[in-house]
Amino acid sequence: MGVSHIKLSKRAASKVIKLGVVGFELQSKSAIDLFFMQHQEAYHMVPTEQAEVLIIDMEHPAVKPVIEKYKASRPIIAVTATENSFDGFETLSKPLEGKRLIKAIKQAVEKFVPAKKDLNSSPSLSNEGEKAFQEYQKRVAAGRQAMSDYSSLTTDRDELSQQVRQRFQLNDTNSAPSESLVVPPEAVIKKADAQKPAVAPSQLAAAKIATPAPQKIPEKKPQDVRAKLSYQMVYECCGNAPDVNMHEPNQRRRVFFKDDSTLLAILQEVIAEGEAQKVPVEITGLPGTLAYLPEHKNFLFDFSEELLVPLALTRFGYQELTLKVRPDLDADRPSVAGSTVIVVDSDELMWKLALWTSKGRLNRSIDPEKPLRLSKKLDFNQLLAIPHATTIGSLWGRHSLSALEVVKVLKIHQRYVFSFMTAANAVGAFK
Repeated sequence: MGVSHIKLSKRAASKVIKLGVVGFELQSKSAIDLFFMQHQEAYHMVPTEQAEVLIIDMEHPAVKPVIEKYKASRPIIAVTATENSFDGFETLSKPLEGKRLIKAIKQAVEKFVPAKKDLNSSPSLSNEGEKAFQEYQKRVAAGRQAMSDYSSLTTDRDELSQQVRQRFQLNDTNSAPSESLVVPPEAVIKKADAQKPAVAPSQLAAAKIATPAPQKIPEKKPQDVRAKLSYQMVYECCGNAPDVNMHEPNQRRRVFFKDDSTLLAILQEVIAEGEAQKVPVEITGLPGTLAYLPEHKNFLFDFSEELLVPLALTRFGYQELTLKVRPDLDADRPSVAGSTVIVVDSDELMWKLALWTSKGRLNRSIDPEKPLRLSKKLDFNQLLAIPHATTIGSLWGRHSLSALEVVKVLKIHQRYVFSFMTAANAVGAFK
C-alpha cells in the first residue's frame, strides 16, 4: 500500500513549490521526504496548512476532511492503489516513481483552477501564511501550557513526597517533639531564642540529635547533567508502542524488525570493509558523502544529520547503495564537495542510527530471553541518552540479565529496553 522506495531523478526549476503529504504511512512519508530533500531547488516539504500542492493517499480513512477543506484552493494529487480515477484531482497509481510524481505535480499545477470564492477573496489568501502561523503559535502555546501544568504537578508531588519522608525521619527519633512535625526548623529556632530557657548539656546534646541535619544535594554525575530529550526525539528513538505479552505469538511479532537492506546494516558492512582494507570506504548512492575512516574509527559525512532519521527507516533496493574505497579521504583533509563536513565517532553514529531504526523495537537477531551483560562501559556524555539509559546501563553492567528481566526489575516500558539493547548490540557492547 505504501511507498517503499522512490527512484531518484534530476530536475531544475526556477520556483520552489511547497508540498504537503497527507495520509501516508511513516515509511512511505519518510521515502517521499527523502526524495524531495534531494530536490530542494524545486520542492520544499511544509505542513499541510502552508502547502501549495497536496499529495494525498486516498486509501487512508482520515483524509476526507482534508480533501473537503482544500480541494477548492489547492491542486491535489490523489495517490491510489486501485483503478479509480478522482475527478478534479491528478490521479497517480501506486507504487510511486520519482519521474511520474514530478510530472503529476506539474500537471496538477497547470490544470488547477481555483473556485470563484477563492478568486474573490484575495485578502484572505494573502493572509493565509499569517493565519497558518497563528494556528501554529496556538498549538505551541497549548503544548507549553500542558508541559507547564505537568511540571507544576510533578513539582507538587515531589514536594509532598519529600515532606512525607522528612516526617518519617523525625518520627524515628524518640526525643523529637511532636511539634516538629508541623513547625518549620526556622520557627523553632526563633521561639527558642525568644524564650531563652536554661538547657542542661545532656538536653542540648539530645536536642542536637533530634534536629534533622540539612540534606546534602548530591553532585550530579556527568551523564545526569545532559539536557533532556524532547518528546519528538524520544519518539524518534523509542517510538510509543505499548508493552506486549511476549508469550503471545501475534503480539511478539510486533516487537521485532529486520535490519536487512537498512542503512544500519550497510554501516556495519562499511566498518568491516574499512577495517579489513585499512583505508577509508564510502557508501555511494546517498544524497551526499558518508564514509568510514578506519584510522581514527570515525564516520565522515557532508549532509544534515536530520536527514539520517528518514534514511534510517528507508529500505534500500538491491545494489542501490554500494561501497567504494576512498584512500583520498582524511579527517583533516576530507576532499568532499559538501560545504559542511561532519566527523563523528563511529560508535556515536552507530548508536544513534540503531535507535532511529529500532524506534522501540528489537533487532530480530537478538534474543530477548537470553541473559547478557555489557562488556564495556557506555559513555552517555558522548552517546545519545534515551530515557532510563544510565539506569539500564548500570544494571546491565553489573548483572547478566535478559531484556525481559531488565524490564521487570526496573519496571519500565519495554520500548526503552529494546531500543537500548538494539543500540548496544550495534556498537558491540554485549559479551
